[in-house]
Amino acid sequence: MAAERDDGDSRTEQPTPRRLQRAREEGAVPRVHGMAAAAVLITAAAALAAGGAHFANRLALTLRLGLLADPGDMQDPQRLLIAAGRVIGPSLGVLISFLALLAAAGAAAEILVGGWIFSFQPLVPDPARLDPAAGMRRLFSRTALIETLKAWIKFLVIGAIAAFLVWDGAGSYLQLAVATWPQALYAAALLWLHLFAILAVALFGLAALEAPYQFWAYRARFKMTRQELKDELRELDVSPQTKRRIRALRQRLARMRMMMEVPKADVVVTNPDHYAAALSYRAGKMRAPRLVAKGTGLVALRICELARQHEVPTIEAPPLARAICRWVELGDEIPVGLYSPVAEVLAYVHRLRIARAAGKPPPQRPQDRRFDPPAEFSV
Repeated sequence: MAAERDDGDSRTEQPTPRRLQRAREEGAVPRVHGMAAAAVLITAAAALAAGGAHFANRLALTLRLGLLADPGDMQDPQRLLIAAGRVIGPSLGVLISFLALLAAAGAAAEILVGGWIFSFQPLVPDPARLDPAAGMRRLFSRTALIETLKAWIKFLVIGAIAAFLVWDGAGSYLQLAVATWPQALYAAALLWLHLFAILAVALFGLAALEAPYQFWAYRARFKMTRQELKDELRELDVSPQTKRRIRALRQRLARMRMMMEVPKADVVVTNPDHYAAALSYRAGKMRAPRLVAKGTGLVALRICELARQHEVPTIEAPPLARAICRWVELGDEIPVGLYSPVAEVLAYVHRLRIARAAGKPPPQRPQDRRFDPPAEFSV
């Protein structure tokens, strides 16, 4: 990764989403180094302010139980474990809860900045990291200089704030020497908690100021050359052969779905063998008949075969079949100009079904041109 970043002068293109996703998979995410520490300190200060008295009482009880322990218990290993559990028991639960709260605060701060990531890639041995020359370049690189400068700024700012707070509260600290033991303990705790909280807020402010730089540096780290950008676009661009295969697969799936609709159709209008159009109409659910299947050649023959297998009426009306296949898209309702001939076809199909149900011969097909489409729909 370090060797990959050496030619920074030629990396002028912003990283693509795919490049950033690969970086996340490798375990590289933007992090603000002081954010977790600031969150832990602020959480600790808040927890101590809210439950510090209870925590101190638990610790005092542990100390008192330890001083009152029976010396004989120290000589027997079995009795020693029981005595130790009795001594540390009062404060163990509070201590575990406190540490768990701090761990959760640190994890939440890291996730808030860079998001959740789980990767073993950073643990994979990388021989490039053992290169002494590369290590020296990283040691004296611009990034190392900036990180050192930031560390000194944090040290000076936090140190100056701490020195000011200690100097400002020097009188209060000196008064602790003449106070009685319980009052001195509580006063010292309040003073140190005040100092602790202010330093935590200051560290959080520094981390918040550092966050924009870290995000900018993260994207700058993964900038790409023009050649890398072209290579990635070439990888994403599907070859013409693959496009043809995808298009053929989509057409095949569309035909399969279309053929599944033929048995549900009300009528199939044919040419008789070159064109076939299957229409479906549900009164009250559709405004007009809808084209559920169409095709030419072998597809038309397959539609007619399925219609015969499922006893769907087939009407030979070559001009109407050609017009429907030409002007109506699959799944669309027929246009207004074709309402009249299609209505005549459906009316004839209705009479045909009534005759079949009654066991009578099929009605005579109209001899006029009522099934023909208007002139503007002629093909």
